[in-house]
Amino acid sequence: MSHPGDNLVLILLIGVIFYFLLRNWISFSFLTDWLHKSADQGQIEIRGDVPDLLKKNGYEVIKAKQRVPITIDVDDRTYESRFYVDYIARADDEWYLVIVARERKPVRMSGPALRDYFLPYYLLYQPEGILYVNREKRTIQLIQFDFPDVSLSKKQGFPWLYIAAVLFGMILAWLIR
Repeated sequence: MSHPGDNLVLILLIGVIFYFLLRNWISFSFLTDWLHKSADQGQIEIRGDVPDLLKKNGYEVIKAKQRVPITIDVDDRTYESRFYVDYIARADDEWYLVIVARERKPVRMSGPALRDYFLPYYLLYQPEGILYVNREKRTIQLIQFDFPDVSLSKKQGFPWLYIAAVLFGMILAWLIR
């Protein structure tokens, strides 16, 4: 005997199961885009030298002063750290991290130095690029990473074998009746 609301719970449960089964094969980026657009409504405009410079170069500053806490476990010890991002900007529906140059901590323009400084930010956020802004020189440098495909495990395709087995079982059950 069913009670009111049982069908709703059943439909929600089936929807969650389908989401977890299909999330590896179907992109749900439209959901994240929708969430970003709804979060952008009603924001306060960010002002300052760097946001003005970014705006003049075609970027829209979305967020300022982002702090990302990180916990690092080594054997039985836990260490705390954090990443700081000065701004997050957008241009043509692409997201960029903005790192402002520090006089006390300049970045040397060489492959290893750029990798060591910017790669953790790139891997953490996976933006379209990183904008390195020099406030004194009023310059913006776009830093992008290009990786070869070096995945350790082969991505599995859609489980056609499972679907074929289920269909075969259904046909067999129908024939036995």
